[in-house]
Amino acid sequence: MRPSMKLLATFLLVVMCLMANGMGGGPMVAEARTCESQSHKFKSACLSDTNCGNVCKSEGFHGGKCRGFRRRCFCTKHC
Repeated sequence: MRPSMKLLATFLLVVMCLMANGMGGGPMVAEARTCESQSHKFKSACLSDTNCGNVCKSEGFHGGKCRGFRRRCFCTKHC
């Protein structure tokens, strides 16, 4: 085999290995974790995710949802 053919074969092998590992196939995306904390200002039963989210935003969180059997407001943020 000529030296140029060996170089081309080696290059193609490296490219295929990188693509198989996902390094050359596209952008890598990191997933953000979401942390939850029970709202300190929301006092009644949580019936609306919108109201819960607004109260959580006033506490410095990104949003909130009603959860559980007792319908408590839990605030969420990226951590």
